Amino acid sequence: MKKSLLYVFSFGLLTVLFSAQNFAQEETRRNVSAASSLYVISAKAGGVNFVEGKVNVARTSGTSGLLLKSDTLEIGDKVSTGANGKAEILLNPGSFVRLAGNSEFEFTTTALEDLQLKLNIGSAIFEVITDNEFTFAVNTPKAKFFVVKTGVYRVDVLGDGTSKIEVWKGKAQVGDIYATEVKGGRQATVNGSQVSVAKFDRGEKDDFEIFSKARAKELAKVNAKLQNRDVRTSLMSSFYNSRWSLNDSYGLWVFNRAFGSYCFLPFGYGWNSPYGFYYSSDIWYYNLPPVIYNPPIITNPPITTTPPPQIGSPGVRNPRIGRGSGRTDEQVRPPYARIQREIGQFPIDREADTPSPFPSTVRQSPPLSPPVADTPVIGSPGRIPPQKDN
Repeated sequence: MKKSLLYVFSFGLLTVLFSAQNFAQEETRRNVSAASSLYVISAKAGGVNFVEGKVNVARTSGTSGLLLKSDTLEIGDKVSTGANGKAEILLNPGSFVRLAGNSEFEFTTTALEDLQLKLNIGSAIFEVITDNEFTFAVNTPKAKFFVVKTGVYRVDVLGDGTSKIEVWKGKAQVGDIYATEVKGGRQATVNGSQVSVAKFDRGEKDDFEIFSKARAKELAKVNAKLQNRDVRTSLMSSFYNSRWSLNDSYGLWVFNRAFGSYCFLPFGYGWNSPYGFYYSSDIWYYNLPPVIYNPPIITNPPITTTPPPQIGSPGVRNPRIGRGSGRTDEQVRPPYARIQREIGQFPIDREADTPSPFPSTVRQSPPLSPPVADTPVIGSPGRIPPQKDN
């Protein structure tokens, strides 16, 4: 009898312990899953980050309705705002378009190398990170504006199609990419072939311009509040699912569910937004594994009968470095090196003969002061200080 009771007691105790272990494991899985889903990682344009008032969308699929926060826009989807409507749409990582009331726009391309959209009517402000390695263009009914330098731009389209661009910070060109240049503090008005350039007062700001700057400030705060461990989990998960690579851009969109919006996570450090707000979080915080910075490469690419084009010849872009790219051990210009150099800093591999975007060690905390003289930066003797806030 005593043996039977002992057996029953032992069996019950083992059952309880086993159940407790399973519960703990399941709870751990839930916590990891919750951490992974807290942040969503993206490198694509088209995410709707903010909506206020009445904003509609007419999609190429034939459906139409209200545009909602967290929606995604595709090429050809037309967004229109009501009289009191405002919207903020993600462009390429770190860049935004913000629409005023009574405005309409659509994407014509969403590629990083050639991002283009069309503003049919109304007003839009573009907070843009760009460089001559890739282009960004705004089409209007009677004009085309090329944004050729990181900055802040406002484009207005009047009822008769006359278009105007104000360069608050940066540099733009009107028409052909080698045509009329518009620098910071100047505006260009275009009506067909007629182009006039004049100064404007950057000290005078209307409600729309104040709104755009306030949004930029808010998103810099969201960047500062990213939690390291949770973001790292999401970064690793999305990387292994081939959603991003250091070679495909200069940063990522990170959606923080706690704040209900995306913010920019740069691949370099010491970055400021085009408005001048500091990004205190960057990818070097998260101590990611070496495979992210040094992806596997093919050292013996397949032999082809056609000789490969020479880098630097007309019409030939420098190759991207990445998994399965066929890159040999020969050094090529790091992707987006110029944009990293001009806006912030990018760590380098001191053991390499030439700068590399894939460092052998990872910075685990941000610098408290600008790098000292013996810390080299790709292609530049020093860090460009942040532009003054307008």
